[in-house]
Amino acid sequence: MPDKFDSFDRIAQLLLLIAAVTTVANGAFMLVKPLDWYVFVPTVVTTGPPNAHFIRDIGLAYLGSGLILFYAAFDPVRRWRAAVVGGLWLSFHGLLHIYEVAAGICGPATFWADAPAVIGQPALVIAALVLLRVRKRI
Repeated sequence: MPDKFDSFDRIAQLLLLIAAVTTVANGAFMLVKPLDWYVFVPTVVTTGPPNAHFIRDIGLAYLGSGLILFYAAFDPVRRWRAAVVGGLWLSFHGLLHIYEVAAGICGPATFWADAPAVIGQPALVIAALVLLRVRKRI
């Protein structure tokens, strides 16, 4: 495994870093200001009354995933397994949202409003891992 990063490794690193920053920011917001987060995300208010404890629980999952992704972003070639772990909860969360639309629990409009954050973060992680794998860096 080469020690030197090339431009494609840097792209993978950037994708992981964007996912990490947005995930940590969301998790921190949920932990520090759960009720403000609840009204900030317009689709959340349609799911029922706010529960600050539950919002903080989910914020911890986001924060943990984001911190693992930060670790992976520093050296994605050697720390790709950390990227898998950091992206796992995000991917399951995104799949849950896809399931809810398919099952008719929520409408497509809600899905598309949530998609940039709910599908975007795991998509960035998956794209970084695919890029590394296709290039036989992992």
